[in-house]
Amino acid sequence: MTETMGQPDPRGVPPRPAAPPPMPVGLEPVQHGNPPRWAWWVIGIVIPVMGTAVTLLAASGNKEPSPRGAASGPTVAPASTPTPTPSPSPSPSSSIAPLPGPPSASPSAPGSSGPQDLTAPAGYQVHQGRWGIAPPACGESQLVDLDAGVSTTVEVDREDGPTTTQSTGSELEYRPYAFSCLRDGDSASSVELRSFTGRQVGVLKLGQPQSFESCRAAAGTGFGPVRAGGGRWTDRGLVEGAALCAVTDKGSVAMALLEGTGEEPYRPAVSGNLVVWSKG
Repeated sequence: MTETMGQPDPRGVPPRPAAPPPMPVGLEPVQHGNPPRWAWWVIGIVIPVMGTAVTLLAASGNKEPSPRGAASGPTVAPASTPTPTPSPSPSPSSSIAPLPGPPSASPSAPGSSGPQDLTAPAGYQVHQGRWGIAPPACGESQLVDLDAGVSTTVEVDREDGPTTTQSTGSELEYRPYAFSCLRDGDSASSVELRSFTGRQVGVLKLGQPQSFESCRAAAGTGFGPVRAGGGRWTDRGLVEGAALCAVTDKGSVAMALLEGTGEEPYRPAVSGNLVVWSKG
């Protein structure tokens, strides 16, 4: 007997259910109560992604916000440099002033005397006094001994001047100018200052150091006759603050300072301090 599929069997056997129609390729039947296979794929992808997101959110929540504009990398604090502490300055009561050094021979200002050092070198002794000259009359001469600062007036021949005997021990002669005596008679209108032949006499000019060495060097420059008046003394350096220096007949070094030249330009009276370094 031919059994028809889907029809009841007359013998009481229940018929087999008919086979379901075929499904399209690539699709599987949906079974009620169980999720489809593609759902498991989605769940397998979504769960790791959500875990990663939760981890990132938790990390960002624990991180403190950095200030605006600050670098995102780790901040390294710079090594601190110790600041030097200034030492306290000593109070005036505890400070010690340095000892002064030797005086320096600084140049003097124009119009002033030079620095003075009256120290006597080895083998010499220093003495101080005064000297001075006044204009003599015609037929007279003033002889100046710079060892002692003594001026002596002697009668002389108007043309020849003092004799060798008269001039012994003297370095300077202050005499009337010869032509003024010929013109004016006994009262000379002009005088002149000269050194004796063979004497070392010179001018220590204004502003030069006033010392033994400077004076001895100036004495070697020579000093010829110089007439007063008409700016002649000034041209030769004979001004206030300068000095006449000489190596005397006794070997002393004498410095005769010019402190005043009087009011009469052609017949000046001269005076000043005298410093003598004599051999001991």
